[in-house]
Amino acid sequence: MDEQNSEDVENIRQRAEKGDVESQFWLAVSYHMGKGIAKDCEQAVIWYRKAAEKNHTPAQFNLAMLFYIGNDVPKDLNETAKWMTRAAEQGEAASQNTLAVLYYNGEGVEKSIEEAIKWWRRSAENGNSKAQVSLGAMYYDGKGVKKDMVKALMWNNLSVENGSEDGKQNQDTLEKEATPEQITEAKKLAEEWIKNQSM
Repeated sequence: MDEQNSEDVENIRQRAEKGDVESQFWLAVSYHMGKGIAKDCEQAVIWYRKAAEKNHTPAQFNLAMLFYIGNDVPKDLNETAKWMTRAAEQGEAASQNTLAVLYYNGEGVEKSIEEAIKWWRRSAENGNSKAQVSLGAMYYDGKGVKKDMVKALMWNNLSVENGSEDGKQNQDTLEKEATPEQITEAKKLAEEWIKNQSM
């Protein structure tokens, strides 16, 4: 480990201990990744939690994911749901998408397709390509929403615009089953949506 990195971490630690929320987050990341300091996920949790309690969204997301994956700390789906919800409510798209998955699978929260759809929609509207694929799939299957090929295509098209590989794989299947009118309508809606977002 080079001195530069450990000096940086020491400076970050001093600011973190004084209550600086960004420093608390970066100290947690350093422990989490073992950057400039020995990897220590228990310390990462402590510092992520300090920042998360001050509504630091990336800290809330990372803390939730540590508990969700459960490799380096005990898996805890209730803690996952708690922190993912707090980050999602602050409008963080990746958290909204993950929260939707938790509701869809009933992990740490009561299983609810309606809640899953609500959070996938928020995340999709925030430009998250994974959520766009999932929302498209819900419209395709008619799960929790009325089956709607145009909306399924529209959300899938938007995910492809965002570079989603899953969206690209779904594209052929969707377009084979859709009518030419549905394909045209979906493209028009996706273009309008993109235009409205950039205004």
